[in-house]
Amino acid sequence: MVGFTGVVGGDPAGDLRTVPETVAGGETTGTYRDADIAVRTAFHDGSTVDQPVEGPDGALVWVWGEVYSVDDDDGRRSVDPRRTAAVCAAEHAAHGLDFVDRLDGEFVGCVYDPSAGTAALFVDRLGARPLYLATGDDRLAFSTNVQTVPEPPGVSFGFDDAYLSEYLYARRVFGTKTPVTGVTQLPPATVLTRDLDSGETTRERYWTPRYRPVDKPASYFAREFRERFAKAVADRTDDGRDYGLLMSGGSDSRAVLAAADADLAAYHLADGENREARTARRAAEAGGARFERLDRGPGYHATLLERAAPIQEFVGPFHTGHTLGFAEEIASGVDTLLTGLYSDDLFGAWSVPQREIRLPRGVTLYPPFVDRVTDTDAFLDGRVSSGETRQPSYLTGPAYREILAENIATGPASVDFHGVGYESIEQLSLHTSLFPITNGIGFDLFSALQVAPTRNPFLDRRLIDLHLSMPLAHRLRHDVVQRAVASFDDSLGRIPHASSRLPMSYPKAAHAVGKRVSNQLDELGPASYRTEGPWQDKNEVVRNSDFVGDAIAANEETIRALSPLDRDVTERMYRRHRDREANVGEELYRLVTVLEMPLTRRLVDR
Repeated sequence: MVGFTGVVGGDPAGDLRTVPETVAGGETTGTYRDADIAVRTAFHDGSTVDQPVEGPDGALVWVWGEVYSVDDDDGRRSVDPRRTAAVCAAEHAAHGLDFVDRLDGEFVGCVYDPSAGTAALFVDRLGARPLYLATGDDRLAFSTNVQTVPEPPGVSFGFDDAYLSEYLYARRVFGTKTPVTGVTQLPPATVLTRDLDSGETTRERYWTPRYRPVDKPASYFAREFRERFAKAVADRTDDGRDYGLLMSGGSDSRAVLAAADADLAAYHLADGENREARTARRAAEAGGARFERLDRGPGYHATLLERAAPIQEFVGPFHTGHTLGFAEEIASGVDTLLTGLYSDDLFGAWSVPQREIRLPRGVTLYPPFVDRVTDTDAFLDGRVSSGETRQPSYLTGPAYREILAENIATGPASVDFHGVGYESIEQLSLHTSLFPITNGIGFDLFSALQVAPTRNPFLDRRLIDLHLSMPLAHRLRHDVVQRAVASFDDSLGRIPHASSRLPMSYPKAAHAVGKRVSNQLDELGPASYRTEGPWQDKNEVVRNSDFVGDAIAANEETIRALSPLDRDVTERMYRRHRDREANVGEELYRLVTVLEMPLTRRLVDR
């Protein structure tokens, strides 16, 4: 497993648990120990593997992830991402722990400063590399994966019924909470410092997302996006690597392709030459990229369950670790992966509260008008009714709304939700999905990180700042990403979006209608795990293969041991799905994600 695990304080000797490599032979491991700290690392070959790096001040620095630039007094200075740990060591020597706020990148790190008698843990603004913590009687344990946190004296790991239920309700557990008692997540944009003598721990938050719209026309934001995105892609493609791009038929990855000057290999997961694959191929060829179609087949989700289980973090179901089944092919073909992830969270409608018009027969329309969330009840109602929420009948634990209500506290000038602070309820509603990034509902990023070093241009600080200044109405009515594609390369802009079947130059409203019509037409076809879109139909996968049923049967005693679950209802739910009496593939996928994690078995077997 790529990342690091460690213990600070007390006697840090002992086993630092790791999991098998996702790609055999592709990682370099190392262990550092002294009287105050022990750290075990695993990094992709070709990245910054020689760690810790000693700074000019004698501090030792470990970093998983990459920094692309540093904010200096004279402006922004680009750095070599392959020297990230050395950059952080030098910045720490010059600026102390304030250096973290100067960095643009996706990273998590540790600074051990023997002369100051401290050890500090830090994460980037959005927590794109999570860090999990367990505080014992005399030591602090940490890991970049929730399944490998060492268990310090004075802590007894187990399952928390409420947070385990929350994952099964919503595909994720918000904020700093995890389903494991005794384990929390370091909040985003935070530096935690532990005094090695006293054991005292302090935390400093160095950044908070604040939506402050600027009164500018949509054309201004389209222009700003194009300029900033080009720089973000350049920062991530100018170090002479062999780059791969996870390519879809939509606009997000196409924007990366259009902005990149480097040669790219475009990887597209498919099941034959469907509409999505044909569109992705056209775009890749028009953009001068080498196109590789990776065909999944009917057994692909079973493979993903096996491969995701050791590295899962209660973020998304196993099948959203899309690249894991082709880890060897991708890792052997490129040094670094690029993605178009988080485009819609930042510049689309995904995180914008929107008015609804409910029509007969379950049809809902979303006109482009913002529905601001200003009170706690409205926020909780929105979360309970959101598209990813399910009400699995196998759950016997507390209701979802009850769990959320127990984890929100409002003050005169702030709101705390699951251990993360926001400026107000409205700011919470706008930033829930990205602050931290583990609030997302997919395992895409965290699985890709185990395949190869992965870079996400949309998470560039300049784009985050633009996102915070862009009026919400513009995000509902205009698509700056699609406009950028056409601006970068008109030939790419003329190729239709695979979902709407319309060229990128068409208005956003036309694409919204096109996607709705296209989806309805696709549903007229025969039932099959294969679709015309990017993903397999999990309901049909479950009906035509036995791996979910096998996982439920193999974990019968585990289900009985987990108090929020009902074994008999689980079995009936699965049978009804197989007999086409229900469509609960999503609920079953969340369940087997938990059942197959090695952590689950360790905790249940106690």
